[in-house]
Amino acid sequence: MTTEETTSVPLVQIEVLVPVAVPAKRRARFEQSLARFLFGNERVRPELRDALEEEGVDFNHLASLATPPPLGVCPSPGAVEFVPSDRLAEVCRRHGIDLTSGGSALMTFVYDAYDSGKKPPGTLEINIKLPAGTGRDVAASDGLTADVATALFGDCRLSEQARAYLRTHGVDLEAIAARCRERLGGADVPFTSRVSPEIHDYLRQSGFDVDRFGRFDVREVSDATTTLPDGGAAWSKTTCC
Repeated sequence: MTTEETTSVPLVQIEVLVPVAVPAKRRARFEQSLARFLFGNERVRPELRDALEEEGVDFNHLASLATPPPLGVCPSPGAVEFVPSDRLAEVCRRHGIDLTSGGSALMTFVYDAYDSGKKPPGTLEINIKLPAGTGRDVAASDGLTADVATALFGDCRLSEQARAYLRTHGVDLEAIAARCRERLGGADVPFTSRVSPEIHDYLRQSGFDVDRFGRFDVREVSDATTTLPDGGAAWSKTTCC
């Protein structure tokens, strides 16, 4: 993605309000792992592999279907695809943003966000800054904040291809998960995850249990600036539509 209006700043700035205490020497790995979590695709957890294979499901094929196929228009291999809703696409057009030319998302991690206030339980809060004027339009429009979050981070569901594969096998994933609660580790543990068990364990050891943070909320949408918040480390990723 590119925009003529804001060529000197990243297309999207994402501020992650870190809800746990992370020692300085562990932050680089923590940030990479948390970014993998935010930009990951939902996959069925490996604890359900045996139960699904008993139903005739090829677990490896199911995992491959969990990654949506690329649209084939992005100039940068491995980029995060930013697929807007119809309403969000109209906002982009209005501001002259070309969704097929590449761009970048810059993520910063704010470790002192809750020093003077109470952090929400089970929620990872995020602030999003968009190109000049775009953030203002999104913030003023009902529902567009959710559209931006979905375009960046997905809709927290298995891909349609994976769901279709399970339906074709007559598999009710929720019913299987209910039978396998012991394997999953509890009745409130989701049957999908965005990260590998290894990254999951690392984040949990760092105080961020992805099973307990069942949602991430956009607290604020605003226009991007050329400066970063004090104390915020940065992680960047190429983006495309």
